[in-house]
Amino acid sequence: MKLMRRIYLFAVLLVTLTFELFSVNAKIQSKTLGNGLRVIVVPLKTKDVISFGVGYFVGSADDPRCVVGISHLLEHMMFKGTTNLSGDKLKDLVFIYNKDSNAFTSFDVTFFEHLCNKSLMDIDLKIEADRMQNLALTDESVESEKQVVIEERKMTEESNPIIKYMREAVWKMTYLYSAYSYPIVGYEDQIRACDKDILQVHYGRWYVPNNAFVLFVGDITIDEAVTVVQKHFGHIPKKPDPERNRVVDPEETGLRYSVDRGSDQISVHNLNIIYKIDKELFDNVRKLVTMEIVVDILAGGMGSVLYEEMVDKRELAYTLDSQTDIRAFDKGRVNIATVFRENQNVDEVDKTISSIVAAFHKKYLTKERFEKVKQKYLDQFQMLNGDPKAMTMFIIENYANGQKLEELDDIENIVSNVTFEEVVEVATKIFDKENRIMRIYSHPKEQ
Repeated sequence: MKLMRRIYLFAVLLVTLTFELFSVNAKIQSKTLGNGLRVIVVPLKTKDVISFGVGYFVGSADDPRCVVGISHLLEHMMFKGTTNLSGDKLKDLVFIYNKDSNAFTSFDVTFFEHLCNKSLMDIDLKIEADRMQNLALTDESVESEKQVVIEERKMTEESNPIIKYMREAVWKMTYLYSAYSYPIVGYEDQIRACDKDILQVHYGRWYVPNNAFVLFVGDITIDEAVTVVQKHFGHIPKKPDPERNRVVDPEETGLRYSVDRGSDQISVHNLNIIYKIDKELFDNVRKLVTMEIVVDILAGGMGSVLYEEMVDKRELAYTLDSQTDIRAFDKGRVNIATVFRENQNVDEVDKTISSIVAAFHKKYLTKERFEKVKQKYLDQFQMLNGDPKAMTMFIIENYANGQKLEELDDIENIVSNVTFEEVVEVATKIFDKENRIMRIYSHPKEQ
C-alpha cells in the first residue's frame, strides 16, 4: 500500500485499502471521553463539508480461524437496522442526506464513513451511536446478507484468477501463521456456517466505545466535535477492552517460493517478485516514508529505475509497477510486478530484474533521483490539501497501522528531512537477496 501513490478503490464490498499521502496544515487534535471513545479532529477549510466517521479496531486479522470473514459480514449487518431503526429507514437517512456514505473492513480496522454538510452530521452521529449499541440481528437478515457476501466473494475474488491467487494463495505463503493470511471477505463455507449468535458475540466484544474512535476532517473544532460526540455516545458504557490475540510470523522461516501458474483465463505473461519488509523498517512515520521513497525510486511505475530499464530502454516489458504492503502487527512486503513481452523467457526477465535490483543502491540510486521523488511527494501535499475524504483515509490507514497522530501531523516536515543516506541504507536492507521470498509467474496455459 503505497503511502504516496495509493488510490482508494473501496466500496462496501471491496476490502483492500489504498491511500494517498498529503500534509496536515492544522494541528490534529484528540480527546478521549469518559467511556474510552476517542475523538480526533483534523481542521481543514472545507466550505461547510465534513468528512467523518466511526472506526473500530477490529478487522479480518481478528477473525476466529473457524469464522474467517465475520468482521466483514458484521460490517454488512450494520446496515440492516437497529432495534430503533429499520434497515430501510437507516439506509434512507444515510444515503439520501449525505453526499457520500460507505464502509469498509480491512485487516485491522472497520470504518463507517460519511461526507455531508456540517449541519447534517448530527443525524449521522445519532445513527452511529444507535448502531454501536442496538444492532438488530435476526436469523432472516443474517441469512440474507450472508448470500450477498458470498456473491461479493465470487465477484471480487473468484472471477479473476490472478486476483484470487494473489490475494489468497500469496498471502498464505507470505504469512505462514499470522491471521494476515486470511482473505478479508472470508471463505464461503465459513460464511455459511456463521449465524446470528456468533455475530452477536463478535459485535458485543468489539463494537464498544473504548475500542472505537470518531474522526472528523473539515471546518470543525475539537470542542465542537467533543460536544456533539458526547451528546450521542457519552451515555454508552465502557466495556472490557477486547484483546487482540495476534500470532506473528517468525523473523526468518527459510522458505522461498517459486510458482508457475498457467490458466486459460490469463492472457498476459505476468511476473511478480516479492520481498519481505521487517517491521523495524516502518515502525514510525519517518521510516515508513523513507521506505516508500526507496520503493518508488526503484519500481514506482513510469520514471522509476526498473520501468526505464525494462520498458523504455531494453523493451522487455509492457509495464512495470510495485505495491508496498504493510501491516500493523507483522512484517510487510514489496511486490514488483511486470507484464513482459510474449517473446521473452521468464527466467531471463527475472535474471534481468534481479541484476538491476542487486546493483540498485550502488549504480541506480542517485541523489538526483532521490531529490526528484522527494519533491514529487512535497508537490502532492499542496494538490491534496483540499480533499477531506482523502485526508480521512490517510489518517485511518496510518492510525490503524499504529502510527502516532503527532507524527502524521508533522508528515511534510518529516519528508523534507529524509536524507539520501537514510534512503541508501534502507535500500540495502530491503533489496537484499535474502529478503526475496517469492516469485510468481502467471501466464496463459500452454496448449
